[in-house]
Amino acid sequence: MPGRPSVSPDVRRFAEDPGAWGEIRPESGLTRLLTDRYCLLLGPVPTFTSVSRLRLAPEEVAETLAEIRDVVATQGHREAAWWVGPSATPADLVDRLAAHGLVPATGPSWEPHATALALVDEPPPSPPGIEVRRIATLEELVLASRLAAEAFGAPPEEAAGWEEIAEQSFRAEQAGFGPRVYVARVDGEPIAVGRALFAPDCPAVLMIGGAVLPHARGRGAYRALVRARWDDAVAEGFPALTTHAGAMSRPILERLGFQAVAEIEILLDP
Repeated sequence: MPGRPSVSPDVRRFAEDPGAWGEIRPESGLTRLLTDRYCLLLGPVPTFTSVSRLRLAPEEVAETLAEIRDVVATQGHREAAWWVGPSATPADLVDRLAAHGLVPATGPSWEPHATALALVDEPPPSPPGIEVRRIATLEELVLASRLAAEAFGAPPEEAAGWEEIAEQSFRAEQAGFGPRVYVARVDGEPIAVGRALFAPDCPAVLMIGGAVLPHARGRGAYRALVRARWDDAVAEGFPALTTHAGAMSRPILERLGFQAVAEIEILLDP
């Protein structure tokens, strides 16, 4: 679109492979194995298993897959999600991974394709009547987790896993080691949730986990959550937001000014 500010190369690279950027503190609940070939990110629950920033030679694919599978199993994790963006090599990596048993990401909470988006200009203001606040108590964190599970249709065992570590997640959130958590309300009713990761050594703020309860969609809560995170990002000196958007959120975000910077295929290793 004419007149739009350009997205810097660093923000583009961050948007494609955010897991490979910044310092990972133990207090975050994350463990990262970062090599010149891949980034493996293990979260605080077994299903949070992410593989990205893949830079492989064709003859390294099978060996690297076996290496990552071994680490994932040793750490008690499962269902690794492989994020294959345009910078990944070799060019036919998706086909090579599929030949080794990986499948397109489908099912609850998953889509097989995502678009890395970046916002570097002020989005529209929040609609009237919607209040967005960052959580301040453990109870609000549990509420936010339940909102997200319901909105995304997460399996009960996955939702229970996150609730089991709620105290750990709340401590990380409040100390700045985990994503900030925001809840949107209309007339006092909580209807939507969004998270954002702020890191001083990253070129942008990463938005994750934005979701609105089905009965409350179309009222502007998602837009309000974006604006709240933008305002906090600007206040912290990060006038840029990035996210990985699925089919439902991408049109909304593009109307708010986000620009597509990378198309990403998502595969699961069952």
